[in-house]
Amino acid sequence: MSEAWGKDGGRSPKSRKQIEVLVVQSNPADTLLTVEAFRAAGVSSGLRCVNEGKDALSYVNRTGKYCNVPVPDLVFFGLIAAANFSPGCIEGIKSTPELMHIPIVVAAGSDDPKFVRTVYELNGNCFIKKPGGMSEFLQCIETCYEFWTTVVTLSRNARRLGRRFASAQEA
Repeated sequence: MSEAWGKDGGRSPKSRKQIEVLVVQSNPADTLLTVEAFRAAGVSSGLRCVNEGKDALSYVNRTGKYCNVPVPDLVFFGLIAAANFSPGCIEGIKSTPELMHIPIVVAAGSDDPKFVRTVYELNGNCFIKKPGGMSEFLQCIETCYEFWTTVVTLSRNARRLGRRFASAQEA
């Protein structure tokens, strides 16, 4: 068996493919926890954070102070409650042809059916109810990252499209 495979037959977090992850989270403590969870899951580079939807849109569009950032392969919204949700950001990403390939994961403490439905109506790719305990949260993030790096095939044109899109906007 290859050394890249763990004892339980799963891929070792250290051997996972690296992707660009943009974390959108308004609470600094939750941001720190989410970042550490992604790092524990195997992200060694490519993890960026913004604290609101407006900044996330600027980031993915590579405008303003974000003009030289890499286009994310995944956007992860970490919400405390539905009240912190920014539907305009998801709409902005999913309605822009150059960005619509970017998967959007929304994680929140509430799984109110109306809220979950709204996420999917906006073409969010995944809704996760955040678990209450620390170890469960770490496992949730590891599973999420494993899914997007080992199960799913992400668009490899993402970075090229993002650069072309940013160049077109500058012209």
